[in-house]
Amino acid sequence: MMARPRIGARQRLARALNELHEVLGADRGVVRGPQISNETRVLLLKTGYLREMLKGWYFVSDPAEDAGDSTPFYANFWEYLARYLSERFGADYCLTAEQSLLRHAQYNVIPRTVNVMLAVNQSQVQDLAFGHTVALYPGKGGFPEPANQYMLQGLRCMSAAYCLVNLPPRYFAVHAREVQIVMAQLNDAGALAVLVDVNRAGLARLLSAYRQVGRTDFVDAVLGQLKGLDIQIRTDDRPFDAEAVYPLERSGRAPLYSRIHMLWAQHREAVLTCRPPDAMITASTEEYLAHVQAVRVEDAYHSLSIERYRVTPELIRKIAEEGWDPLNDKDDLKQVAAMAAKGYLDAFELVKDDVVQTYASRKTDVLLCSRLFSERHQAWYQKLFGPSVNAGILERAELMGYRRHMVFLRGSLHSPPHYDYILDGMEALCECFSHEPDAFVRAVLGHWLFGFVHPYMDGNGRMARFAMNLMLASGGYPWTVIRVEDRDRYMRALESASVSDDIMPFAEFLSGCVAQGVNQTANPGALQARQEASWP
Repeated sequence: MMARPRIGARQRLARALNELHEVLGADRGVVRGPQISNETRVLLLKTGYLREMLKGWYFVSDPAEDAGDSTPFYANFWEYLARYLSERFGADYCLTAEQSLLRHAQYNVIPRTVNVMLAVNQSQVQDLAFGHTVALYPGKGGFPEPANQYMLQGLRCMSAAYCLVNLPPRYFAVHAREVQIVMAQLNDAGALAVLVDVNRAGLARLLSAYRQVGRTDFVDAVLGQLKGLDIQIRTDDRPFDAEAVYPLERSGRAPLYSRIHMLWAQHREAVLTCRPPDAMITASTEEYLAHVQAVRVEDAYHSLSIERYRVTPELIRKIAEEGWDPLNDKDDLKQVAAMAAKGYLDAFELVKDDVVQTYASRKTDVLLCSRLFSERHQAWYQKLFGPSVNAGILERAELMGYRRHMVFLRGSLHSPPHYDYILDGMEALCECFSHEPDAFVRAVLGHWLFGFVHPYMDGNGRMARFAMNLMLASGGYPWTVIRVEDRDRYMRALESASVSDDIMPFAEFLSGCVAQGVNQTANPGALQARQEASWP
């Protein structure tokens, strides 16, 4: 009798990853212990593909990262919270008005505390991880009826109309942007009028807010329905601070569309104060092209990076076939780096042509840059990852359109928006480019908000820097390199903009980078010396 063949370590790992994938699919990242076999759980914990973030709850993770990496927790926070609350309370919970508002507005910063109302008489503060908590308390008479609840990505929230009517007055000042984003989604006057008996003062405050943002027709429609029942309420309050009012129409689009327009309008004046003095160059088009060619390799060196790791069926197959091991095999790791470099340089050639064309037309067609971005950014992206398609690592379909999966930023409290909303976000970004008269504003806000939307699974930083340089060229600024030595400051500035709503660190940082680019353009010898000193 022949002995059964032994299964190697790689095949056991592939089998375990396959079991995990069958349970979770491609878009989920949280598993309870009983959902997978004990053997699989132990192996994936040992190899770093799973981490026990909370007792009995396991989050999909990157085996190459440190055990203290917070990314798995933040990446799967809302999925975990939805499952935790549902398994523990069923239908007897609902996010508060404030938390429901942020969910409806698709506000993607992970809060330190999530407040939850309960239909049962129970109070508790549940510690999670990395200083985050869930505060649970009895809703009593304020707990919404099922008709006023709404499921958002698995979380039981108040409906948009119900949460707006029940918001505390201070929220119209503290979260003016989020309130207006949700207000823009409501078109049914009856859905608000019916809430007069729920919170009359709250409805009056909300209708005053609609008047303040210019939606008087909508206010009159609500009041008309109330007047027929002899109900009169005042709508002459001013809930918003004057400078926090944004002229938004009813978009009919995802909240991300309104958010991009609002963020641009909110921050452009601050960015204007950071424009680098005397940074516009007077080089001829030929001289500008020569400078871009000169920084080509340096730019590639500083811009290239390997981004987020994903567990996919393709990875499982390659591990099982012993044909791919970039974590441990130096040759495979070098191949990844070589393909990234080849793709970057291929994309650079396309971007260079667009940038030089933009620079040449900067005085006669200042908004050519916005049209080129709209028409060409997909071609840049396809060049960026073309070598990975040729090597069989990516499917061609992954380079068509925008991402179709969720993606998360390592260690960041900001979670990029759901992939269903990317088209609206990118449409808004293109509109902002075409309406903005200042090139430096286009470069700073365009770079930040491209990364904020995060339209692709990988390469978003590289694409954002390409877009930045296209916009800089439209104002006569030089090609600007963001150096790897400045990475920490660069990432902190982006985090500050996305999480703390403070654009100044990023605008000041890019202003300094542009000024440095001017010095290089004026002194080619200094550029060569710096390249020789900084490259490995």
